[in-house]
Amino acid sequence: MRNELRAGIFFLGFALFVMWESFRLELGTFSRPGSGLFPFGMGIILVGLSVALLCKGWGSREPKKGHTRKAILVLFFLLVYCIFLEPLGFIIACFLLLAILFRLTKSRPWWTAIIMSLGVTFLAYLIFGVLLHVYLPRGFLGI
Repeated sequence: MRNELRAGIFFLGFALFVMWESFRLELGTFSRPGSGLFPFGMGIILVGLSVALLCKGWGSREPKKGHTRKAILVLFFLLVYCIFLEPLGFIIACFLLLAILFRLTKSRPWWTAIIMSLGVTFLAYLIFGVLLHVYLPRGFLGI
């Protein structure tokens, strides 16, 4: 409980700081965004997540068990993903990472983890590999 409250307070303060500093940059509008619009939006999202964490920490009374083994394995597989992303390519590396993470985090059967990772990989490729190239102007964000 105490850790969630501390983390919620810290991230709420950090989010408010990010939002305050993004005002120093030009916010702009949605049609002509300034350099501060994205950090301001991320600050708003972080405020919402911080408030949710504060509510969760405020309501819970019993200490939670640690999941350090799973957390270390997730970090290890993310490191392996970073190493093999370029040699294997996005689709294969993303599929393998998601299959392992889906299996690791919830102890799902392998076939469920594979089907879920195929779906998420397909959606990610569709959004970032196809739609962005079709709908964004050439040269936008270095694409």
